[in-house]
Amino acid sequence: MQLALNLDGRPALLAEIHRRLMEAFGPPTDYSRLDPVSQLVLAQLSGRTKGAVSKAAFRRLWLRYGSWAAVRDASEQGIRDTIHDVTFPETKAPQIQGALAAISGADGVPSLERIGDLPVPEALEVLERLPGVGRKVAAAILNFSTWRRPALVVDSHHVRVLRRVGVIGARATVRQAYDIVMPLLPPNWSADDLDAHHQVVKILGQRHCRPTSPSCHHCPIADLCRSARVVRGADPPPHSPSDR
Repeated sequence: MQLALNLDGRPALLAEIHRRLMEAFGPPTDYSRLDPVSQLVLAQLSGRTKGAVSKAAFRRLWLRYGSWAAVRDASEQGIRDTIHDVTFPETKAPQIQGALAAISGADGVPSLERIGDLPVPEALEVLERLPGVGRKVAAAILNFSTWRRPALVVDSHHVRVLRRVGVIGARATVRQAYDIVMPLLPPNWSADDLDAHHQVVKILGQRHCRPTSPSCHHCPIADLCRSARVVRGADPPPHSPSDR
């Protein structure tokens, strides 16, 4: 099965997309990495929420409570009030507290230390058992935190781009997109390469490959994209997988 996936044109397509986006947008700037538990909280806050809003909510949580154990033990209403401007605070508050409770040890301190040395597939599986943690949040904990593990963060922008260029099917979920794309990326890519790939594809999704009114005529990968070629009246390139 793995061999069959790598015999199609998608690895070369993804490599060319990455090359062009890095050229068009430039290498992403580095950033201060959080410890894994802090990244867990931030990633949960960020779902369907603009980065500036989720980061501000994260800072308010820390300034108000001072530790993740205190956040875990606070009233749910207090957490909801503190993160009021993120999307779905009524859902995220109990999920954050539930996840922090699930990773708390006998000493009462929330910790993910036991997960850090697991192989990436096993670490993803363990993290996804936590309340409010799906593939995107789990991969963000591994890749964006101080762990710097090789896991690709696939968000809604990434899924939309992958669908339109024909790398994944129209009904593929975030988890399915991750499972499809990871084996197609260069095997020598580091955690930083995967982070850069996530960031430039996200920029593409925000600037050009928008959910509505995509700017195909200004897109740096329009000639590689099935959807853009349809918009332009050209035949789509023959690299589409089966719809899954």
